[in-house]
Amino acid sequence: MTTIRLSTPHARALRPLHNLRHPLLSPFLAGAALLIAAAAPAVADDRRAGISTETLAKSATAWDQTGYAAYPSGTPEPTLVRITLAPNTRLDWHTHPMPAIGYVASGHLTVERADNGAQRAFVAGQTVTELVDVPHRGWSSDAGAELLVFYAGSVHQPLFLVSPDTEKLAQDETVKTSRD
Repeated sequence: MTTIRLSTPHARALRPLHNLRHPLLSPFLAGAALLIAAAAPAVADDRRAGISTETLAKSATAWDQTGYAAYPSGTPEPTLVRITLAPNTRLDWHTHPMPAIGYVASGHLTVERADNGAQRAFVAGQTVTELVDVPHRGWSSDAGAELLVFYAGSVHQPLFLVSPDTEKLAQDETVKTSRD
């Protein structure tokens, strides 16, 4: 068996496969390793050609530091939605059953948790890591807001669920701990 050593970060992902010994799989893995090795210089060349990347959001928590538990089960159906809020528009209380990340393309957005009143404001160019299964709402300022929201959901899963009884929770002074 031929051993191919690669030092690129992409090649490190193949290392757990080194114990797989199968007459049909070995040539496939060797070919994949060669393709990755060949692509590595191309990535470096692309950067010189004016292509750059910037991670806008990467988080294991929502905007208020609530941790994410898991992705939904089922067939993945990633969804990207443009949401436009007119000036001074307030969304209903709602929840998301999956992780979601919003990018504020323009304007100003404030978000609030129903259970404790925690709030945070976001402006154009910032990202919002959404709460999962926690009632919350958002509203725009005088400038309105435009968001691009990526939902990491599954087929037949709603992107949000309206929380009609949340208004009572939000008005209950015994559960408010961080109201501004």
